Amino acid sequence: MPEVEKTIDVYYDMDIAQICQHFNKSRNTVDKAIAKLVKDNPDKDWKYKNPETKRITIKAEGVEKLSTYFRKEKHEVSAVEMELRYENEKLKAIIEEKEKAANQIEQLYKERLLLELEKNRQTFLLENQTKESKISELESENQKLKKELSEAEELKRKNEDYKRKEEEYNSKSFFYRLMHKI
Repeated sequence: MPEVEKTIDVYYDMDIAQICQHFNKSRNTVDKAIAKLVKDNPDKDWKYKNPETKRITIKAEGVEKLSTYFRKEKHEVSAVEMELRYENEKLKAIIEEKEKAANQIEQLYKERLLLELEKNRQTFLLENQTKESKISELESENQKLKKELSEAEELKRKNEDYKRKEEEYNSKSFFYRLMHKI
């Protein structure tokens, strides 16, 4: 039958003065922290080993808890937290740069769009101007043609009048024509 494997508990047997020095805390603060540690974790078997010698036995995870407790109290930051904060700052800087670049791209896009709109407006105005000039040319040409047409109609009417008079004249008798000449 295999033996049940047990986790090996690591204990620190330290003098209170050593703990005070280790954490750079006063004796009163360390006593309170250890009392709180023992009170908060009664099932962990963290306790004073020998009250007369003032030496305590604390499991390694208890020392970690003490360390965390003191760090929180002092608002100290662990190396991992420092590294995470540094990485976070780097990421924030990268995001800021990305946002700045995106804003610049958007601004450039808006400027280009405005330039394109202005260019299209100028082209439209120029085309309209060209069309208007062509229209005015065509209108003036149309006026000329109307004038020429009216002159041609006037000449045609006169020509018809002459023809009609000539026919009338020709239809009259020979003697009448002869007398008319004299």
